[in-house]
Amino acid sequence: MESHEYQTLFEHEASYWWYRALHRVLLTALEQEGMTHGSRILDAGCGTAQNLINISQSITPRVFGVDLSPCVIPYWKQRGLRRACLASVNQLPFRDGSFDAVLSIDVLECDEVSQEKAYAELWRTADEGSLIIVVVPAYNWLLTKEHHRAVHASRRYTRRRLLSLLQTQPVVIRRVTYLFALLFPAIAGYRLGLRLRGRRGAAKPRSELQPLSPLVNAVLHGAMVLEQHLLRLIDLPFGSSLVAVMRKKSPL
Repeated sequence: MESHEYQTLFEHEASYWWYRALHRVLLTALEQEGMTHGSRILDAGCGTAQNLINISQSITPRVFGVDLSPCVIPYWKQRGLRRACLASVNQLPFRDGSFDAVLSIDVLECDEVSQEKAYAELWRTADEGSLIIVVVPAYNWLLTKEHHRAVHASRRYTRRRLLSLLQTQPVVIRRVTYLFALLFPAIAGYRLGLRLRGRRGAAKPRSELQPLSPLVNAVLHGAMVLEQHLLRLIDLPFGSSLVAVMRKKSPL
């Protein structure tokens, strides 16, 4: 991710509707899969670490983070984090089976990441029977040049493509569902509009994470609260992101 984007992420991650919805999905999955106060949880590619704060406050203080960019260090210090280090998700600095849950949130699509190596590392560092949660963006046709340059992402996924990757390691798939389905028409229309306009890439690319009015942010978040209720009942057939929840199996 471009260095200036970390400040934007830090400023908006706790309040922006998209992040609030995603973080609630993650906390719900961790709770439903039995994570407790003593669980050891890794967020591999934690960025400015709002997700670490959420997990430490709601589930367990034994939460660890890694990120590749040294740009995140000032934000970790502001958050008072002590269990975070600089490392590549392609080569995590932990022993085999170190964690009860391993999370990868919008990491596998990044230019600096080998999706096969990174996923193998997530699997390796999870204990036998432990939880692995992966979140990735959906549909290559939603890729827009400037946003993806800003966040250093070059691929997006379908459910089939994601399952093909996940099944390269021994796992029990608990759930794979799309997210942000209720707002998907608006998201898709906005992204396709950007592509049709053919805006030239800026010398200093900016992501699409921009400040919203409190009213608009509240309305969008309200739609996602409704979607949370749907997710308790069904897997969503489309959306702008995908989440996979699985358990590690030992190799035969």
